[in-house]
Amino acid sequence: MRGIVFYEGPSAIDGSPIIAVATLKSSNRKTGDMIQTWILRADIDPVQAIQAGSDDAICGDCVHRGDDDRPRTCYVNVGQAPLAVFRGYQRGIYKRGTIAGLPDRPVRMGAYGDPAAVPWHAWAGITNRKVWTGYTHQWKQPFAAPFRAVLMASCDSVADMAEAAANGWRAFLVTPADAERPEGTLTCPSETHNMQCADCGLCKGAAIAKAPHISIPAHGSAKAFVQAG
Repeated sequence: MRGIVFYEGPSAIDGSPIIAVATLKSSNRKTGDMIQTWILRADIDPVQAIQAGSDDAICGDCVHRGDDDRPRTCYVNVGQAPLAVFRGYQRGIYKRGTIAGLPDRPVRMGAYGDPAAVPWHAWAGITNRKVWTGYTHQWKQPFAAPFRAVLMASCDSVADMAEAAANGWRAFLVTPADAERPEGTLTCPSETHNMQCADCGLCKGAAIAKAPHISIPAHGSAKAFVQAG
């Protein structure tokens, strides 16, 4: 089995048709061999979705989508894995299934797309496994509130982090490359110990009681965004 479709239906963000697909193998060097989940438009491929501005159904108001004043700074190359997953969905290679029915291995919530675009009930069973990771830029939205238990609030400033924390979220903060580590955060162990996400498991929201926020120096396209901001 290559993977499963575990959600088909309206986006929690704007009601547009979306899918959520879990693929079972990954060669991602940073995350390790985690089950990867992909949130995609159901009716248009991800490259076309970006060109048409229709990716808001799966990314919401994420600043890394870019706009008239800023270039796109999302680290995901949608012409690679997301497009391949979408085409696989069109060919019908993925069976229907549930998160709870997946092998007992670490899960990456949102290899592409915001996990909170998928209704909370579709993630049932995620907390039954030892390791998962996930991040959302939708943490200010009421529909995202249940995800505090399993996702990190994606933050692009210390002010964002403070607001997220005040609302019960643990934060994942991207900082300028030369900035000091913000108070109250732990530098991502991938930076300090070359640890893969599959072996770490710190980015699982409030499921870890009293855990610190996580910060990471900006890399790649995100570096340009942080410097511009």
